[in-house]
Amino acid sequence: MTSLQKKLVILIGILFLCVSTLAGSLYMASQVNPNQLHVRYQTIRDETIGKDAGILSIVYFTDLQYGTFQDTKRTENLISTIEDLDPSIVIFGGDLYDDAFVPTPESNQTLIDFFNRIDAPYGKFSVLGEKDIDETHSQSVRDIYAQTGFEILENKQVQIANAFTLCGLSPSADVSVLANNQQGMFHLVVSHYPDNLVNDALTKDQVSLALAGNSHGTQITYPLVGGYRQVEGSKTLNRAQGASVPFSVIISAGVGNTRVDARFNADPEIYYFLVSQD
Repeated sequence: MTSLQKKLVILIGILFLCVSTLAGSLYMASQVNPNQLHVRYQTIRDETIGKDAGILSIVYFTDLQYGTFQDTKRTENLISTIEDLDPSIVIFGGDLYDDAFVPTPESNQTLIDFFNRIDAPYGKFSVLGEKDIDETHSQSVRDIYAQTGFEILENKQVQIANAFTLCGLSPSADVSVLANNQQGMFHLVVSHYPDNLVNDALTKDQVSLALAGNSHGTQITYPLVGGYRQVEGSKTLNRAQGASVPFSVIISAGVGNTRVDARFNADPEIYYFLVSQD
């Protein structure tokens, strides 16, 4: 074999490897990853958490985007997973319907049936995403929550089992609801928009831990390059770009898909927290 032939074989091998890698990535992104729901387990221990309730468990999920790509099969997997986790508290981070989908009485009833299967003795809560408050979805979303026992936290704070406070921020956040938070207590804040957490008015005394979603981890994240698009509400603080905030923030890649039915380096996920004083 001549030197030229050897170089040609090597070039063909490299091209074949590149094409195979690309084809495999496209297959995983479109056929496998969107259907793989991951549970992220974390423990929250803090001396400011009230001990009277013992150990509490929280399931946090966000960005269902039901209707366009998120079908009943994927939602059944989600709800069954939550049922198996048997949480004390459930928090949904917003965007119940996809913006490209117009709710129908049938789709509303489907989500009512699904969400009624979720049992959480210490409460079921939701914050609103930008898609929940548009005129196409707003009434359906509120009806679904009203019929399934989910309390909407719109710039509102509640106390959970004398253990910690839970505050939900709306897309148009009013962080003054946190201004009177007491030191020496654990304050959990949920905001659909991560960027709402980048606010000089917020301190570590007012926020112990914040949860957010919205950008889906951009759904498709290229190695070395990053996400394929920016998302309003997640331009300053997202999974790839961390703005300076004085408290811990967890940003979920969410459950459903929007715009494209694909995920790469941003698999669907829910979080399961065990919360205790020690």
